[in-house]
Amino acid sequence: MKNSLYRNSVFICIPLFLFQIILVSSSHNDRDQSLFMSIDEGATFQKQPITFFVETLVFHPKDEDKVIAYTKEGKLYVSVDLGKKWTLLQERVSKDHIFWAVAGVDRDPDLVHMEIQDPSGGYRYITCQIQNCSDKTPTVQFAGSIDQDSLTVQDDYIFLQTTSANRTKYYVSYRRNDFIQMKLPKYALPKVRGVKGVFLANQKIDGKVITLITYNKGRDWDYLTPPISDMNGKPTNCKPPDCHLHLHLRWADNPYVSGTVHTKDTAPGLIMGAGNLGSQLVEYKEEMYITSDCGNTWRQVFEEEHHILYLDHGGVIVAIKDTSIPLKILKFSIDEGQTWSTHNFTSTSVFVDGLLSEPGDETLVMTVFGHISYRSDWELVKVDFRPSFPRECTEDDYESWDLTDLQGDRCIMGQQRSFRKRKISSWCIKGRSVISALTSKVCECTNSDFLCDYGFERSAPLKSESSKCFANFWFNPELPPEDCILGRAYASSTGYRKVVSNVCEGGVDLQQNLAQHMCPLIAPKRLQISIKGESLAVKPGEDVTFVVTQDQGDILNTKYQVDLGDGFKAIYVNLTMTGEPIRHRYENPGIYRVSVRAENVAGHEEAVVFVQVNSPLQALHLEVVPVIGRNQEVNLTAIVLPKNPNLTVFYWWIGNNLQPLLTLDSFLVTRFAETGEVRVAVQASCGNSMLQDSKIVQVFDHFQVLSLKFTKHLDMYNPNIPEWREDIGLVVTRLLAKETNIPEETLVTVVKPGLPTTADLLVLLPANQPKQKRSITSDKRIAAIKQALNAHNISFFLREGYWVLVTLASSDSDSQRIGGGNGYWAIVVLFVICLVVVGAFILYKFKRKLPGRNVYAQMHNEKEQEMTSPVNHSEDTQNIIQGEEFIDDDLDSQTLGNARGSHSGVVLSINSREMHGYLVS
Repeated sequence: MKNSLYRNSVFICIPLFLFQIILVSSSHNDRDQSLFMSIDEGATFQKQPITFFVETLVFHPKDEDKVIAYTKEGKLYVSVDLGKKWTLLQERVSKDHIFWAVAGVDRDPDLVHMEIQDPSGGYRYITCQIQNCSDKTPTVQFAGSIDQDSLTVQDDYIFLQTTSANRTKYYVSYRRNDFIQMKLPKYALPKVRGVKGVFLANQKIDGKVITLITYNKGRDWDYLTPPISDMNGKPTNCKPPDCHLHLHLRWADNPYVSGTVHTKDTAPGLIMGAGNLGSQLVEYKEEMYITSDCGNTWRQVFEEEHHILYLDHGGVIVAIKDTSIPLKILKFSIDEGQTWSTHNFTSTSVFVDGLLSEPGDETLVMTVFGHISYRSDWELVKVDFRPSFPRECTEDDYESWDLTDLQGDRCIMGQQRSFRKRKISSWCIKGRSVISALTSKVCECTNSDFLCDYGFERSAPLKSESSKCFANFWFNPELPPEDCILGRAYASSTGYRKVVSNVCEGGVDLQQNLAQHMCPLIAPKRLQISIKGESLAVKPGEDVTFVVTQDQGDILNTKYQVDLGDGFKAIYVNLTMTGEPIRHRYENPGIYRVSVRAENVAGHEEAVVFVQVNSPLQALHLEVVPVIGRNQEVNLTAIVLPKNPNLTVFYWWIGNNLQPLLTLDSFLVTRFAETGEVRVAVQASCGNSMLQDSKIVQVFDHFQVLSLKFTKHLDMYNPNIPEWREDIGLVVTRLLAKETNIPEETLVTVVKPGLPTTADLLVLLPANQPKQKRSITSDKRIAAIKQALNAHNISFFLREGYWVLVTLASSDSDSQRIGGGNGYWAIVVLFVICLVVVGAFILYKFKRKLPGRNVYAQMHNEKEQEMTSPVNHSEDTQNIIQGEEFIDDDLDSQTLGNARGSHSGVVLSINSREMHGYLVS
């Protein structure tokens, strides 16, 4: 064996032509990516700079110089000279869904099948020639959108799928004919390649997973026969029915390593898998087993899982241990795994990332790629087994073997098949001309060649030859099929059908004596109407495409009455058969009821869909009072433009709650149970647009409110929008703070919506002042604010030469105290009033008997003369209240006099300690 090593920061792409290799630089730090191309099996490389970053290369299956490059941006480039020059082919292409033309099926060898994304966001299947693939030249091969990543081109077939109204449909085209809808089984099973009809499956029963095998496409299932001895020749002591062989049936995530089950089309009967012996499959046990007679007998080959690669039609089996430690040894076998040899493929241990074989089942050349450390470049090691074989195989080097199931029956899928394989003693290369299948002979049909038809099930265990198929309780075999067309005939089932791909002839025919019936006229059923693109919310003036589908019932003799909800009505014939879409455009916002009624002589069916037509949201403003009392109701209002009543959904988030409240109204009434700052957010969703706004609300136990009004000139310029109200509130707050020397952060002016223009002034407790339980009128700030307002000292200039004056809403209005302690303070006030009344009564009743009355009277008169003074509101308010006098803890203030009269009043200040001393004495 020959080894060759190439080290670089690359990933490898090998086309079908063995002498050509392209290495693609994987370094994204360089501005220009490069290709390293070799046309002499890697002996020399030529560097070719390119202007895009390659993600995938797809080589032409026949022309050695043509290659397609897919970029990370979804662009597709094509080269006809093996990467020297590149031309942009198409944009918005789905990765791994690009296919060259298939020889013998596609007429043009330069045709490319691809899945692209259209401007509307949907996906389509198109084809185009590499010489001319502009936006105008591609051919749309399937009418309508397809699901993303669903296009697959495989030989004669093209597969794709579509999803509408949460229902997925699968379509297939055979040899490029029209697409037809597929009916697929519920589950897909791992197929044993090389032998038709053989599948493996894992079944879970009572929590235990067991492995089964079938030779007739699932009609009969059997356990895997365990080997008699292990890889060391010791007895396994595993005997049915308590012990069997079980295999892991999973696919590898890495495309460059094998999964847990390994089969090959050109190596019929050869199966390798990882699993264990026992009563059930064990997840952590991955011993390796092999069979060369399609599952009749098994042998253990390794105690740990290995990556497997078949070379020369399975004539050479290569195995590398699946491990996270670095390796430099691989194992190989040339006698179907009976004996294994080791080979040092590199002098330095590497972490193996994957295995690659050159194209062609007959190849004996493979590549091991990995890295020495996690930060090192890739190591590419080429291993050539050709020098190990002295000659090509001849007819004398082969022997035949007959395919049988586990019961020894040779008739499988209606025929007896014989294969040939290389003798164990022959040391030769099978080569390209080897033919594995030798002979086949058609068998007579038996009961085992038939399955229960759709809607039927067996009355006895599956293996009982005497069991019969009976119709299920939900199935009526006399009913016509869903696609039955009036005037055509259909055959009712006898309950049996031949296994698909079974070729038996003669013998037993369980499908004979089929009753023929004429298709009646069937009423339409499962009618649906949907919008292309799945979105039921559209913009005014936007083109809408309606698609009508009908899964059951007659379609040739059915009329379809369509009502699009805005006055447009039409009648169609064969609407669902032609697949013709209905295009429409709604000019005005609203909700439209779109209906389609399918009707024929046998009956009718109706489908309805509601379409929302609305303009995208342009603006959202959350309006809420910035200050609120604890446990007080607050109205959160969302103002949106444009207004879409009954079409906009509002999501409200209060505080840190992750669960929003949903409303169709643009307001929400709530309460805040805790004091502090609370963030309130609202999202407005209408159609495909969504906006958000949020505000901070301060929650207090106590604050005071004064109602304000403005001169009528302001009403003429009130646009009644939140931004304007906020601006006016800020102006009033700043003027009051400047006039009264009250800190601005303790004043908040909230202008109310509507006319006439009014506002509330919120007076908050200073941040450095502890909460105090005192009456509203005890706060000298209120007196200062009222004095400034009553003195007409708060005004601002408006356009057109108007001055706007800010005053109290009513001249005799007192401030209101808002907070959670109103009940408590009411009791305290009542108690104080009672004390005053009782004190006055005692003073009046016993004034002549009380010593010191004259002293108090004299003191009282002196105090009255000292503290009583007229107040001139025209003077600066600072002469009355200055500095920290706002929060004097020893003084209470009370405004006396009639505010409705003159602008002067009397302020009487009484020391509360003197009153208390008098009452005690």
